[in-house]
Amino acid sequence: FEGKMKKLIFITTLLISSYSWSMHHEKVDPIFFAIDFNVIAGKEKEAKNFTYKIAKKVKNTEPLTIGYEYSFSPDGTKMYLLETYRNNAAAVTHMENFVGSKWEKEFFEYFELKSFSVLGNSNEKLKKSLKEYTNDFRTLEGGFHRLHERVKKRLN
Repeated sequence: FEGKMKKLIFITTLLISSYSWSMHHEKVDPIFFAIDFNVIAGKEKEAKNFTYKIAKKVKNTEPLTIGYEYSFSPDGTKMYLLETYRNNAAAVTHMENFVGSKWEKEFFEYFELKSFSVLGNSNEKLKKSLKEYTNDFRTLEGGFHRLHERVKKRLN
């Protein structure tokens, strides 16, 4: 189930990032936060409720956040968070809004960090903003993106 969920999240993120790319008619350099958590025992319901509140806040205050998606295991004990940012600056803005805020404090009342990978071409400012959370930065080295290629052809 987890493999299928991660694949679904990845495909959704690609679609969302393609849509954002096409809307702005300019090159983007997306950054993805792929974060795995355990839910604190006994707080499964509150944790799910919290995700709706924080997602609404991010949506309303961070226009360059392309995707911010929480997925829970069927029993509610695990959560996977996939965050998609238009670029490094958008990801840094998110971290500046989160670190030291009431949202960060409440977040860790419900979730325990298991792993945190940053995917994309992370700059030094982004790496510095994430130093308390991860040192797992993975740079894009190869591959392709069919949706981006199609949009680019239509725009040219």
